Amino acid sequence: MTTPLTGNEIRKAFIEFFRDKHQSTEVPSSSLVPDNPTVLLTTAGMLQFLPYYLGLEQPPFNPARAVSCQKCARAGGKDSDIENVGRTPRHHTFFEMLGNFAFGDYYKKDVIPWSWDFVTNYLKLDPKRLWITIYETDEEAYEIWTKDVGIPPERVIRKGKKDNFWGPPGATGSCGPCSEIHYDLGEHLKCSDDCSIATCECDRWVEIWNLVFTELFQDEEGNFSPLKKKNVDTGMGLERIAMVVQGKESTFETDLLYPILQKVSEMAKVPYKQDKKTDISLRIITDHARCVSFMINDGVIPGNEGRSYVLRMILRRALRHGKLLGLELPFLSEIVDTIIGLYKGQYPDLEKNAEKIKTVIKTEEERFKITLDRGYKLLEDLMQNSKQINGENAFKLYDTFGFPLELTIEIAAEKGVTVDTEGFNEEMKKQKEKAKSAAHKISLTDDLVYVEVENKYGSTEFTGYTETKTDAKIIATIEAGDFIDIMLDKTPFYAECGGQVGDTGIIEGKNFKAEVLNTFKVNKLFVHRVQMVNGEAKEGDFVTAKIDENRRKEIAIHHSNAHLVQAALRKVLGDDVHQAGSYVDEERTRFDFTFPRAMTKEEVQEVETIINKWIAQNIKQNTEVMNIEMAKKSGAMALFGEKYDDNVRVVKFGNVSAELCGGTHCSSTGDIRLAKIVSETAVAAGTRRIEAVCGDSAFKFLSEKAEIVDKIAHAFKVPYNEIGERILKMGVENKNLQTEIENLKAEQAKSKFQSFISKAQDINGGKLFISQVEAFPANLVKLGSEILSSKLGNSVIVLASVDGDKINFVVKVDNNFVEKGINAGAIVNKLAAATGGKGGGRPQYAQGAGKDVSNLNSVLAEIEKEIKLSV
Repeated sequence: MTTPLTGNEIRKAFIEFFRDKHQSTEVPSSSLVPDNPTVLLTTAGMLQFLPYYLGLEQPPFNPARAVSCQKCARAGGKDSDIENVGRTPRHHTFFEMLGNFAFGDYYKKDVIPWSWDFVTNYLKLDPKRLWITIYETDEEAYEIWTKDVGIPPERVIRKGKKDNFWGPPGATGSCGPCSEIHYDLGEHLKCSDDCSIATCECDRWVEIWNLVFTELFQDEEGNFSPLKKKNVDTGMGLERIAMVVQGKESTFETDLLYPILQKVSEMAKVPYKQDKKTDISLRIITDHARCVSFMINDGVIPGNEGRSYVLRMILRRALRHGKLLGLELPFLSEIVDTIIGLYKGQYPDLEKNAEKIKTVIKTEEERFKITLDRGYKLLEDLMQNSKQINGENAFKLYDTFGFPLELTIEIAAEKGVTVDTEGFNEEMKKQKEKAKSAAHKISLTDDLVYVEVENKYGSTEFTGYTETKTDAKIIATIEAGDFIDIMLDKTPFYAECGGQVGDTGIIEGKNFKAEVLNTFKVNKLFVHRVQMVNGEAKEGDFVTAKIDENRRKEIAIHHSNAHLVQAALRKVLGDDVHQAGSYVDEERTRFDFTFPRAMTKEEVQEVETIINKWIAQNIKQNTEVMNIEMAKKSGAMALFGEKYDDNVRVVKFGNVSAELCGGTHCSSTGDIRLAKIVSETAVAAGTRRIEAVCGDSAFKFLSEKAEIVDKIAHAFKVPYNEIGERILKMGVENKNLQTEIENLKAEQAKSKFQSFISKAQDINGGKLFISQVEAFPANLVKLGSEILSSKLGNSVIVLASVDGDKINFVVKVDNNFVEKGINAGAIVNKLAAATGGKGGGRPQYAQGAGKDVSNLNSVLAEIEKEIKLSV
């Protein structure tokens, strides 16, 4: 019996089959972070080829064929599989997609026989276990499958649009039928007596390869017309095909994932396949550890927006399931080496970035560890009291305790409790206060709607480098919820790109006026998202487009300041500093850069001083358009990972700075007037962030700061330059007073507890003191137990102090009573259980806390009785 192919061997065989046998260009996997800013994560192999499918670019290879193994992640938005991960045999947040693609080249007659050849002759799958599904009216595919390939007609199943027709992704666009190859894992997995590929989607049937044939265009009325060029886009999930080839019933048992699962199982000391509940947690951690490792490797860091939020949500979901298995945080970072060992052959950058991946994960684990238990306790309380968690509490869990909404929903569902997601969204909306700036990030579906506009009318001419007002013509309008998107043939509005926000302003025609709230672009089409002031904007209208000039000037000086920040940082910290991201608007410059440690105050001050020196020198800005290679040779800085056109703009400030940049800038550094660094903080391991203000924002910042200083100086009745000394002195005084207060409280407690000595009961072998005492904090209750114990000798001390809404317990038991079976830890656990709290400790000493005082006296009486019976 031959050894089944490994996952690595299947990946290699697929690439070689299309590259060597069918003349396809091997294209490396693109990043999980797409070049397209409107798409959250790379979810399919075809995404990096989208410009070729849409006719926006010509494929750079001849023949127009490609093959790839693409890293994919589906964990946010409508494509997310996260709810099913761990609960089914083959859902994942991260997976590899094998794909072959043709752009107006080969078609059904070629690729259908090729696909059969690969699965039967190369992967050696049993043809008797393979089934084909096709679109119900695709006669061409039916003829090829049954006559050219020789599949028995009864094994070719016709299905409708829901199952075997792709697209269009928007209201209009390219679309076409699919052929899918399915594998029968065996009758022992059938869901019913009439289980069939024609009607079932149960675990018995596995779709292993989807062949998509885009051959039609659907117009706005739903009518189809043939495309000039027919395309092929196929996808075969590596994990699924490995499962089939290796004779497994779950992708988690393949060689691509099982070593990771084994590592988790060993760490948790929880065996696999012995308990359904723990199996789910083992699979979730396995999947999520792999996903977060790849996302961090591709530059994503945990955060509260976009893909950063998705990463945080996946990571924290894994941590929660680790807690369920008894793992203490941090633990997830310890799994990274196993993942890298499995995948470094195909993705060598994983090994290069190993420390970064582990550090980012561990940092997030430490952060979540602080709030996890408190958040979990609040969630448990909420679930006990209601069958629905309202939006306000769900948001509190998110905002205060770092629980992603999806995690709250999952935990609540396990207890049969729902979550008010609409209420949560309302709370989120209130916090962000962004109702007017409507989120302009759009989905791939919407993206293609704009692409159709560009295909029809062409790209937008940008006049904004030289003009602030332009006469233009509306080429299209699209409704966007409560707003309208207007596309012009030319525009002075800068579209959000390269970290610079989009322009705002006014678009006005003969019959309407619209306020532009934001400007963004899809490919080279500029989109103006507007709120209509009056009238109606129509395609063909001639308009005047005018940007908010004052806002643009402030944005421009903050963008130019970002260039000076980078130059100054490299001057102070060295040439190893590189830009890791930026954001500039009319109020601030945010600049992320690579550096392994926090900057000192002196270094921050030096950077600020250098920038203001350059501002005072009024260095002229000069922009040149040149070939990308020439630009790089000239020494111009480029952002790592950024995609540039063949010809680029190089923005220079004398000999100080030269960068590849498409943004808008001031004419000279003197326009910036003043720069002030507001903060220097960590973004992630090895990445720092400087926030700065300049121009009007800098003067406003300093003015507000001066006003605060004046108020403090007035309150303390000292000159402003003595405020620091005065505050330090007050701090020392307050600390001394606090110590005095604590000492007085301790003396009061000592006196009180000494008065209890005479109230101790005689029991066989010593003394017993058990009582509710006055309201003391936990440290003083502990002090009281020590005072009583030292004075009473062999004794059992049980103290309960009601301090506000909290009950503090301390139990102290001498060894001779421990030998008689009296256990301090057991007594505290009983007190905690009766009062809705928790606690623990050793047989000799234990402490805890409770909340419900109503049962306190009765449980103390019961414990007293038990102690007396024991001795």
